[in-house]
Amino acid sequence: MFRNDRSIQGTTARLPKLLVGPRRRLMALLAGTSAALAALSGTSAYLMAHLLKTDNQGRILAIVALLAVAGGIGIGRRAERVLAEKLGQHYVQELRAGLMAAYLAQGTGPSPGITIARVTNDLASVRNWITMGITPLIVGGPLVGGTVIALWFLSPPLALAVVVPSCLLTVILAALSGPAYRRSRVLRTKRGRLAAQVSDTVAAATTIRAAAGERREVQQIARLGGEVAAAAIERAKIGGCIRGSATFCGAVTGLSVAATGSWLSVHTATIAAALSVVGLLATHVNDFGRVAEYRQTFNAAKRIIGPALIPGIPAQPGEERPLICSADQDPEQARAADPTHGLVRVCGLQSISNQPLPDLSAKPGDRIVLKSSEPGEATEIFEMLLTLRANPRPSIWVDGHNLRSEPGSERRRLAGYAVKGAFIERGTIARAVRYRRPDLAPELTAEALARVGLAGRVARLPRAEHTVLKRGGEPLTVAERARLQVARAVFGDPPMLLLNHIDFDLGAEGRSVLAQVLRHYPGVAIMASDHPELLVPEYTVWDLR
Repeated sequence: MFRNDRSIQGTTARLPKLLVGPRRRLMALLAGTSAALAALSGTSAYLMAHLLKTDNQGRILAIVALLAVAGGIGIGRRAERVLAEKLGQHYVQELRAGLMAAYLAQGTGPSPGITIARVTNDLASVRNWITMGITPLIVGGPLVGGTVIALWFLSPPLALAVVVPSCLLTVILAALSGPAYRRSRVLRTKRGRLAAQVSDTVAAATTIRAAAGERREVQQIARLGGEVAAAAIERAKIGGCIRGSATFCGAVTGLSVAATGSWLSVHTATIAAALSVVGLLATHVNDFGRVAEYRQTFNAAKRIIGPALIPGIPAQPGEERPLICSADQDPEQARAADPTHGLVRVCGLQSISNQPLPDLSAKPGDRIVLKSSEPGEATEIFEMLLTLRANPRPSIWVDGHNLRSEPGSERRRLAGYAVKGAFIERGTIARAVRYRRPDLAPELTAEALARVGLAGRVARLPRAEHTVLKRGGEPLTVAERARLQVARAVFGDPPMLLLNHIDFDLGAEGRSVLAQVLRHYPGVAIMASDHPELLVPEYTVWDLR
């Protein structure tokens, strides 16, 4: 019925397989529902013909039987709708989780607006195709076939009268599928641009207001919104043609049956039975029009979602090349030389310009201050230490573990990180504190908050530590959010603590609290700060210049 998708797209974007796990059972139940509806449709045709030919007693039995068949068809349609929704939601849930996992694994990617559009609009298109596209094909196809077979036994010419309009509809849908796909792609592109613009405008609202640029930004949003509206209307034109063609062919089917029966002098009872069955088919024929539209919308969404599900895959432990700190020392020797007492050793790092950076060796209790000449280099180094940024041949040993070959659960045990200006994910305060170490006892949350001087402030909130943080950390202030970051970073006393200009957000009182935390912190603390002397009395400089 539809044009080959590969010829339209040029490339094939792979999505997870549909028929796996519990979805196989749902699909089998849909197929069974389809077979049952086809059988009921054929039975309805036979009973309708019998009703018009039999005597009074036979008519009563036929009417009762037809009512039972109608009830069965209604139950079948309900089951079809529920099963289709379960199938679509199960598949979309897998895609939604995959998109978020890919985005978080990449670290960098499209704007939040585009990511949100993918998780909402594009996944809605996938769900519509499965729920209202695949399902009508599974149910409607056998139903049409069963109806044609039933009509063939009643009158072969009437069966052919149903087949001809169906073939005409197939030709029309095949011709319109290409334009529908292209217009769906254009609409998705416009929507993505609008979503990105809205997201960036919201994030920059303060600076926009400061520069009195509200009018310009509203005009920009209005312009992009107009483009989206125009693209949506163009797609609706093709969608209207597709659905109108399906309705037209459905009406022509009834006319074709009536005209054929009248022209060939088929028995009136047989014609009436055929027309009653064609009436049952009208809904499914109309569904075929939506199927064609949903299919091309799905193709456009698949082209975006498929590549987004495949982020750069980090090297696995078995694939990782040996990482050495010197020419005569292999990783096993380095690990043996570093007893598991909290030593931190870093070597082989390179800057963005591929310049080698100084190595680092620190023992528990050391305070290291990172110095660099480039504004963003500190963040780059911290992301390398956390294995969030690729680097050719780094070796990062913490407490006897190579961070590059450890799973995420072990890396978060070994390193804590706090950075200025970071948004805090939506969730309770207790969850934010224990985010790195959810395996530790919940009772430690209060102790961690007291450690950074937030216990009293949190206790005064309506729900205390169960207060939900929204919009990056509200209702906490910027300084309180910075303290919360510190509490998370030091929760469980990881062997390596990374502080990226967090004192900038803390304020004077918060810096005093951080100094107290660092005084008693047992591990290695590596920090970037413009005024490290306010945090630690003695420190070693890790000079990247």
